[in-house]
Amino acid sequence: MQTLTPEGAATTLLEAGNRPPATVRDDVVEELDTLLSKHLATRADAVEKAAVQYSREHYARMTGLLPDEMVRRLQEETTMLTAANTRRIDIRVAVTGNTPRRLGSLPNSLFASHSTLFTALYHVPAFRGLLGDIAGAPVFDCTYPDEQITGTHQTQVGDTHGWHWGDHEFAWIFISEAPAPEHGGLLQCVPHTPWNKQDPAVNRCLTRGPIRTYHHESGESYFFKTDTTLHRTMPIQTDGITRSIVNLTYSGVSDLLTEKTYETTDAVYLD
Repeated sequence: MQTLTPEGAATTLLEAGNRPPATVRDDVVEELDTLLSKHLATRADAVEKAAVQYSREHYARMTGLLPDEMVRRLQEETTMLTAANTRRIDIRVAVTGNTPRRLGSLPNSLFASHSTLFTALYHVPAFRGLLGDIAGAPVFDCTYPDEQITGTHQTQVGDTHGWHWGDHEFAWIFISEAPAPEHGGLLQCVPHTPWNKQDPAVNRCLTRGPIRTYHHESGESYFFKTDTTLHRTMPIQTDGITRSIVNLTYSGVSDLLTEKTYETTDAVYLD
């Protein structure tokens, strides 16, 4: 763990420049950047709508902001990744008030070894710029590498990603496969709820509400502020139902200036 002064953070940003690691394919980054830039050129109104929603809810639905071809390819890669993953967890996490995590866990290491598209998308300039436009703030590489790209795969009745917060400010969630609302798996959020790891008081936070509930179709995505938004996915309620997502986590300026611990990420995504 490291605490950076504002001056040190600024120096780190200038030096690092959010450069992709050598394992990321530059040609795929360039291809996706061109594809997304062309798509966004005629969608300024949709970007503004997402930014307004984010300012109000600390959540923005991004339907239509990614081209259909990109969505299809990301779904195909998600299917491949979930098939390659065999790790399931059924745990409770103390720092989020012993809330449950019962699901298939896709760690960052899986993406590092098997992903081409998501690892490239993470560093696509047009995508990073889109997220910054929605947030109204700069969006940087997640400072904890093991949390940069992760995923979950819910396939059994009772599977849930229980109430929790994120260690970093931002997350973009790609929903490769989603059930209909009657089968569970809905996203629920309570924005403007800071996380006290020593006393998470989840139920008390829930009373401050409102609890916003969102349904997403397969292929949709959303961007939200995770560090001050208590959130969960409702348990799967029906046999034979699948919810698969990929999570790209990013840091805000405050993350670069704050000492952090990563109990949740380590519990859910590391062996």
